[in-house]
Amino acid sequence: ILTAFLLTIAVFSLIFGHFSDRFSRWSIISLGFLLASVGFFLSGFSHTEGTLIATLLLAAVGVSTYHPSMYAAVDENAREKRGKIYGFFEFWGVVGILGVFFIFGSLLQMVDWRGIFFLTAIPGVWLAFLFIRKPIIPKPDNSGSSDITQNTKTAPGFSLKIIALFFIGLSLRILSITAIVNFAPTYLVREFNLPVDIANYGTGLIFLGGMIFALTFGILSDRYNQLTILLFLSGMIAPIIFFLAISHQLFLVYILLFLLGGFWLGFSPVQNIYVSTLTSSMGKGMGFGFLMGLMTLTNAFGPGLFGILADFTNLRMAILWYTLPAILGWLLLLIMAQSMKKPIVNK
Repeated sequence: ILTAFLLTIAVFSLIFGHFSDRFSRWSIISLGFLLASVGFFLSGFSHTEGTLIATLLLAAVGVSTYHPSMYAAVDENAREKRGKIYGFFEFWGVVGILGVFFIFGSLLQMVDWRGIFFLTAIPGVWLAFLFIRKPIIPKPDNSGSSDITQNTKTAPGFSLKIIALFFIGLSLRILSITAIVNFAPTYLVREFNLPVDIANYGTGLIFLGGMIFALTFGILSDRYNQLTILLFLSGMIAPIIFFLAISHQLFLVYILLFLLGGFWLGFSPVQNIYVSTLTSSMGKGMGFGFLMGLMTLTNAFGPGLFGILADFTNLRMAILWYTLPAILGWLLLLIMAQSMKKPIVNK
């Protein structure tokens, strides 16, 4: 069910990313919130697996409208200090994830899964109303584009090869990270004999690190070379995963989970700047739709592959194997950086 949900988001992220370059992004986001709310609300009434899956897939279509449209809107309306603005955007996104993580954890002790679906549907209706009332902001013309966008259109070397290296490198990086994130509670239960409820807070540490690092590296990306930051944050993933696999000290594992979240989500601001830059010719919405589609596809299959590997070996060995995609992803980004004749920097 989760794989079907994520695959639906991946496909429709591309579609709505394309539409958001041609129609009002606020209207698309409003429609998405409404579809997601209707889907979750109907899921609460489901009495068969078929209707549950169908209503969840309707919600997934609604979910897919948000990130391509919103990332493009943020990018177009951030004329300067885009790293800081993206950092704040990711920061509050992770705050929301942490809020849901703790609030719904408590609510599950009072209501069943149907009640959770009903409660999840409520905010979307209100947000759909807010976004449909949002005034349409004219898209900036080329004369008002940022320095980075101008560099994209004039600087040589932004070929299909560079774009392919960038997106494949990101996908391999995400393949390593999301599998570890999804199996972190299982790892803490199996290897450190923690109670399930305590082990679940390991995921909270991951997102806490992401919240802090996203804002920090978003600000730093406006002041220092973005390519260096991109390679540094990507290159740190493999060592962290490696030490997670071999560590037998619980306190060290907590620190590593915090750092994993930090280097995972702290990467997002500079990643989004590069997506906007490298895909500007196809439209910002389409570029971010392509990013979300690839990332969601990776999220759909990465944990399943990790689980199969863990069944044939064990959790620690599976984590060790998953350092390889992280290393390969970093190498591809390094090749991309060397292939670029002119680095992307803020002026």
